[in-house]
Amino acid sequence: MKKIPVFVIVLFLVLTGVFAQAISSDVGKEVGEYVKSFLEKEGIERGEIQEIVEINQNNLPNEVEIKEIDENNIGIYEVSYLEENQENKIFVVTYATNEFEKKEDYKNINYLNFGFAESSSESAYLESSNVQGNKNIGYVMMRPGSITGISTSLNLEGQGELEIKIYINGEDTGFRNVISSDDSKKMDYDLQSERVLDYNPGDVISVYVEKKGELSWSNAVTLVETTS
Repeated sequence: MKKIPVFVIVLFLVLTGVFAQAISSDVGKEVGEYVKSFLEKEGIERGEIQEIVEINQNNLPNEVEIKEIDENNIGIYEVSYLEENQENKIFVVTYATNEFEKKEDYKNINYLNFGFAESSSESAYLESSNVQGNKNIGYVMMRPGSITGISTSLNLEGQGELEIKIYINGEDTGFRNVISSDDSKKMDYDLQSERVLDYNPGDVISVYVEKKGELSWSNAVTLVETTS
């Protein structure tokens, strides 16, 4: 994992007429833009900022009290700005640390194929690898993960609807497609976030089609998306 510097900013507001001590130099363009962009979020417009200067850490202003300064990590800047035609000053203290870690996150997305080539007027499990599924026969998962999607297309004749349900170990998960005889296209897809519906190694995933109404269906193609 790659460590990256994270900046923490503290603001010290001082009254008009209080001046910084031992100013070392004007800041560079990159630092100036960084400070300005932060102050904008605090309600100070760029046009109001008159000057940004760096403070000598060996001789801090009385208004800034910081103990155990690590000069390699700390940056202190005095900003002069106008507010309602009145000059104000603010101290910006930046702190960089490598304690935060950047995680490179990779997702493993797979698709489980289910289908049914014949015509049926009954509820039934879909096939996987040309084998009729049931609550104990389906895809046996080898790693933990989540079910994040399901899509189905099929032929449908008659009146009613089909619910294409995902089962884990023979139990209805509640995640499904619904295709109705009233739909112009006999297809459906649904997505959900990770961690909503998890599975573990050894779990069996199968797909069950429940018929509601007087209809027949055929040539079903279903994909179940898994993410781990």
